[in-house]
Amino acid sequence: MNSSEEYPGQNILISYLKKQNKQPSFYGFLISHRDVIFDSITTTNLKDLNNFWFSRFLLGVENFPDLKTKIIKEQLRYAKPLEIFWKEIIKKYKENLEPTITDKIPNTKDSSNTADINLITNFCYNILHELESKSNINSFYKLTEKTNKIIKDPMDIFTISLKLDNDEYTNIKEFEKDMQLIFHNCYIYNDTDSKLYHLGKEVESVFIEIWAEKTQKKVLKRMQNNDIDLLTNKTKVLAEKNINQQKVELKRVHDDDVDLSTDHVAKQIRILEQNKDDLVFKNVINNALYATLAYKNLVAGNIIPFIKNLKTSLLSRSQMSLYSMNEPVLQAIVEGLLPQKYRIPELSLVMDGKKQKGSGRFGYLDIFLVKGAGDYNISLELKYVSLVGLIKKQKDEYGANDLEDLDKTLEKENEELLMNRPYSFWSKEHNKMNQITISETLEKGINQLRSYMNIIAKGKPTDYYSSGIFDRRVKITKSNPNELKGFVILVIGFRRILWRPVGEVTSNYSYNKV
Repeated sequence: MNSSEEYPGQNILISYLKKQNKQPSFYGFLISHRDVIFDSITTTNLKDLNNFWFSRFLLGVENFPDLKTKIIKEQLRYAKPLEIFWKEIIKKYKENLEPTITDKIPNTKDSSNTADINLITNFCYNILHELESKSNINSFYKLTEKTNKIIKDPMDIFTISLKLDNDEYTNIKEFEKDMQLIFHNCYIYNDTDSKLYHLGKEVESVFIEIWAEKTQKKVLKRMQNNDIDLLTNKTKVLAEKNINQQKVELKRVHDDDVDLSTDHVAKQIRILEQNKDDLVFKNVINNALYATLAYKNLVAGNIIPFIKNLKTSLLSRSQMSLYSMNEPVLQAIVEGLLPQKYRIPELSLVMDGKKQKGSGRFGYLDIFLVKGAGDYNISLELKYVSLVGLIKKQKDEYGANDLEDLDKTLEKENEELLMNRPYSFWSKEHNKMNQITISETLEKGINQLRSYMNIIAKGKPTDYYSSGIFDRRVKITKSNPNELKGFVILVIGFRRILWRPVGEVTSNYSYNKV
């Protein structure tokens, strides 16, 4: 404890309250400072930790009665996660206090299930808490009696909180489904130009971002902790098994007929073991993990992790390349962020079999992503708005610094203002400079992608005059009905990325890369 502190952690609490200003959260403080809380435990305050810290938290805001009321309400609302939090802290304290005793306690099936439920509840409550701090969820907290009767499958934050309190969620997907139901109802039962409809879009966008970040961290941590060791162990077993089999085979076949897979597997093991402490190697592995997670999220219908990876890649480029950046370069960057096994760039389509080549017969989808073990086959349409085309409307002479300044301005610009910005580009079709707004470019991309997805859903062309996929890289077979999903990605400079989902299209075919 610092000599200037009246109790352990006092200075950290004061610092937290100053930083949070008008939005302090008792639960948020506890979650962010577990180590401080843990260090403050003594055998005398063990049974009264919540009151011990809550009274000190209230003392810090005693001059702000409105904040005090808000914090008291928050404690009541977060009674369940607070209970779980303190149980975990106390359990950890006791384990450290008596390691030899607790190590001998077996995990029964029931206690294991309870622990899992507690983890799920805590995880979901943390997301709700962050959502509440980053957006206005009051309108979705509790449905009115009248609205509750109108909506076919009603859902609100209040109901979700009750389900968390009663340990009704057995996995985080159930929680996510209920959250998405709130937004789905908002869009179905409200006009598209209504205030509530747009508020729903804002809150959903924040939720998707939080969800992607939390689940990605969770999966990445698990993969980093377990999967490499698991892969190494499994690979060793397979290698030993293959080596034994190979010894038998070597007795009756020539050396050049030997299966080389054993050598390849053994080599992978050596590489993993030799480079486990190499920072460059670790960085490459981490990048591969992030790319894998982004792909898995994408074929599950969540584009946010991929957008984050794309922005990171764009920001690694030089300032001078803002001059030359265009759609073909963007295409190459996007391809590099997706696994080669599942991506099909420039998918060839017969758009209208009755037209001749060069007159609208063919179309090319920028990226087709086969789902593998995911939920959706994904279609991506890419659009790029050059900063050169934008800055020409403002000044005749400009340099790389001017482009970078504009890039930073656009990163934070209000979307409505951004969408109305005009820019100039060279049209090959009309052999002249054309002018268009960013909004028109995005709308054009949405319509383009929608038409591509409708063609993909038809499978192969049945004859010369019909439409469908005309690409030898794709194997198409009849299957049960499934959904095609699509996204338009519009990049402006390096820092601003807009994306829009396109309505799902039902297909009766499965698609695999040859």
